[in-house]
Amino acid sequence: MLLSIQSAKSRPLDDVVASGTLRIIAYADNRPFSWEGSAGEPRGIDVDLGRAIAQKLGVKAEIVLRMQGEQVDDDLRANVWKGPLTGGGVGDIMMHVPTDKDFVNRNREAVIGNAYFEERVAVAVDSDRLTNVTSFDIFKTQPIAVQLGTVADYFLLTYDDGALINNVHHYVRPPEGAERFLEKETIALMGVRSQIEGLLYEKRAKTTILEPPMPGIARSRWVVGMAVSEQSRDLRDAVGNALNDLRKTGQLQKIFAAYGVSYFPPPKN
Repeated sequence: MLLSIQSAKSRPLDDVVASGTLRIIAYADNRPFSWEGSAGEPRGIDVDLGRAIAQKLGVKAEIVLRMQGEQVDDDLRANVWKGPLTGGGVGDIMMHVPTDKDFVNRNREAVIGNAYFEERVAVAVDSDRLTNVTSFDIFKTQPIAVQLGTVADYFLLTYDDGALINNVHHYVRPPEGAERFLEKETIALMGVRSQIEGLLYEKRAKTTILEPPMPGIARSRWVVGMAVSEQSRDLRDAVGNALNDLRKTGQLQKIFAAYGVSYFPPPKN
């Protein structure tokens, strides 16, 4: 059962502490970071991280799962500073928000920061049939699975003027791609590393994850963080302090490990 926040507005730190509750928005279908469990409970890395931050602030976490909009800018409007068009309130913080400069600059109503993870594009390979990938030329003769319409998909389809097209196997939902890979329909699975690792971990599958050279790919790495309202900068700072404590004690890394996901800290500027 998903929690609702019908009249919530963005709040500064004092109001959050006084209420005893930190309202956290996470995506409803973003495995392994956040999703609705079989019993209706929020699950995932972002859920556990949000709860750990709330504990550091001395309050309880109220987790709200919401579907993605057409653009992340829409999600910020709905979840951070204005509220959904269909009604309902904003959260105190929103998880898994891109932190690249252009995105931050065009969303001034939100304060984006507290980066906590670097996402990466990677390739899982069937180590019984393939031990290494030094070049994507191998997939001119071997099948590789990829999610339709993603950065990885575009890279594979355009590699060497389309030389891999006949061996690129598309799937729509990530679990489908993992199943086809594990059933040996493909020799490799390409996509977001955290997603691939999380899915294979759930299935107790051991495989090799590689990050071979990807010449010409639009984007192979990006950093995610959190967003708060412009009126909640002191909350942003308090959350940042809590996040630093979780990183120093190793609790942040343990949260990722619990879902089988390798932890990659954001690169230092």
